[in-house]
Amino acid sequence: MRSFIFLILSLVSVLCSAQIKSADLSGSWVAGKVNFLSGDDLPDENVLKYTYVKYTFSMPDKMYFSSVYHTLGSELLFELRGNKLLVKSSVGFVINTLKIMELTKTKLVLVSSDANGSLESPKAIQYTFYPEPLVQRSLALNPDDIYKINGTDTVYNSSQKIYALFKGADFSNYISYELNKMDVHVKTGTLQAIFIVNASGKADSLKIIQGINANYDKAYTKVFYAAQNKWEAATHNGKPVNVLMHQEKKYFTSEEVIPSIFNTQKANAAYGEKNYEVALYYYDLSLKDRPDDKENLYRRGICKQMLGNLSGACSDWKKVQELNSNLADSLLAKYCK
Repeated sequence: MRSFIFLILSLVSVLCSAQIKSADLSGSWVAGKVNFLSGDDLPDENVLKYTYVKYTFSMPDKMYFSSVYHTLGSELLFELRGNKLLVKSSVGFVINTLKIMELTKTKLVLVSSDANGSLESPKAIQYTFYPEPLVQRSLALNPDDIYKINGTDTVYNSSQKIYALFKGADFSNYISYELNKMDVHVKTGTLQAIFIVNASGKADSLKIIQGINANYDKAYTKVFYAAQNKWEAATHNGKPVNVLMHQEKKYFTSEEVIPSIFNTQKANAAYGEKNYEVALYYYDLSLKDRPDDKENLYRRGICKQMLGNLSGACSDWKKVQELNSNLADSLLAKYCK
């Protein structure tokens, strides 16, 4: 019976493929559900289940992949061949092939191959995407989403629902590139800054909450204001609004990063084998060197959950949220009320 269902789905997708045009993909799509092609849910320990995924298609052949809501992400190329979406590197090499199961104005269903490279296997991963504006309208506006109100002028906190978008490359990468051109280099340190992108799409009111040094902070400020018109304004209910944005720049020495990288690799390998005791051991070591690694905190929380320590898991996921990441929001809502 299941094989018959897959056959019907395949026939439907083939019949629909002739109608698929690149322009039909235009815009940003956010994954609302990730499950197996069989229809079964992914287990909680599968990081794909709650990972944020956004694809943005720009005509005629550009696409962007992002795992955070506030950037376009990595620039790629794409090509349509029937009901296959070929994802290419910036120089044209095919790096992934996805199957388009459904495409309408309000839904995009893509299938990614299983571990053996099959797009037809019941264990292939199915992503159900929705247009980003539709997703944003579905999110409730909470009191914490408002930064301040001055008369009739409201400034919102940046969130998946309301945020300004930097035009072009990721803003953090843009800052790094421009500072490098100015021969400004830092070995270690963290910069924390906030600023407002107004309803006209102009970034202003920069405040460096935590600086690195006088030279770096001055150069950062110069680069920031040189790019203050390179933003798309945030919108709420279809109208442009003011929004408070955050920026964090971290720099590490090799002595700090290399041990963490090696321990993370060992932890991820054990995690993939569902050996949660060993994974937890190496995540602990990695997080001693880099305690604000969001993905390691997320996965360490899963390890603790699988080992029966739900309160410890919730503690790690709350730290992820406090680091301005929505990676663990779904797990917090499900298990940590």
